[in-house]
Amino acid sequence: MENVKRKVLIIGGGASGLMAAIMAAREGAEVTILEHMDRVGKKILSTGNGRCNLTNLSLKPEHYRSSQKLFPMKVLDRFSVWDTLSFFDGIGIITRNRNGYIYPNSDQAASVLDALRFETEHLGIKTVLSCQIRSAKKTKNGAFLWRVTRELIRVTA
Repeated sequence: MENVKRKVLIIGGGASGLMAAIMAAREGAEVTILEHMDRVGKKILSTGNGRCNLTNLSLKPEHYRSSQKLFPMKVLDRFSVWDTLSFFDGIGIITRNRNGYIYPNSDQAASVLDALRFETEHLGIKTVLSCQIRSAKKTKNGAFLWRVTRELIRVTA
């Protein structure tokens, strides 16, 4: 039987979408990101007043709001703060600790976005910009059928 490469479609090219895409591609999947904006990661540029707070060292249940009190900690137990720091180190982001808040040493959110984008390019992740998800339908075999439209962006002088 032929080894078929998994295909993964990530909806949204924000911080979580970029991270999910990178992790899936590292596991051997063929990954495509669909982003409705004209560029991935735009919101990353404004996080931490433009300095990009990457994570916090103090991860306690009382720091999170959730209708399921233990849910945030279950997630964080699967991918810890140390995993997060290792991930960013692996894509070239040197970090600094400011009273338990972790920032890139550059204090520039743009350096984080650039590193994430370079990693997606390095892994061959496809990105489709300026598109809208119109529908998603699960088939009988568990796969999804997507109806995606791509808007044409007109640039005027």
